[in-house]
Amino acid sequence: MNEERKNWRTLSSHYVVKTDFLSLRSDRRQAPGMGSHDFFVLEYPDWVNVVAVTTQGKVLLIRQFRHGMEEETVEIPGGMVDPGESPMAAAQRELLEETGYKAGKIRLLRRVSVNPAIQTNYCHLYLATECSYVQTQQLDGTEMIDVEDTGVQRVLQMLEAGEIHHSLNCLALEMARPVLVALGS
Repeated sequence: MNEERKNWRTLSSHYVVKTDFLSLRSDRRQAPGMGSHDFFVLEYPDWVNVVAVTTQGKVLLIRQFRHGMEEETVEIPGGMVDPGESPMAAAQRELLEETGYKAGKIRLLRRVSVNPAIQTNYCHLYLATECSYVQTQQLDGTEMIDVEDTGVQRVLQMLEAGEIHHSLNCLALEMARPVLVALGS
């Protein structure tokens, strides 16, 4: 890396908002030979998203209202990594809480930065297979989630048609596509 590009100096930094879920930080920074500029940084905990396939070969999708888009969306299970929790444990917990299903096998597909221009967190994308229903949902106080077990071909059609449009979910599903296609054949 060019030394000049990584030599940004922080002149000041303060929190505009600070909560357990997210913090907004304002940093005033300057690089050699440049004026100073304000940069806004969103601090989030890491997230997990899980492509979950049942023992019957169905993909678990969830429907929930999303306040940012002000609409109901179709997604894969996921959520935040709690303090002190591993991403793998968070993926297993979120799958169980949101759907009532437990993974027989689970593996990391990839860890991706969410938006490194303005966010500090990563999203850990998992593939869970041999999932079986073991309990009722254990939703958080702000969650209202419907679970659907959907055939692989229908999921891929929904992905192609833009019915599933959450970018991190799309990435996870595309990364899991070879496995899904093999299951759907």
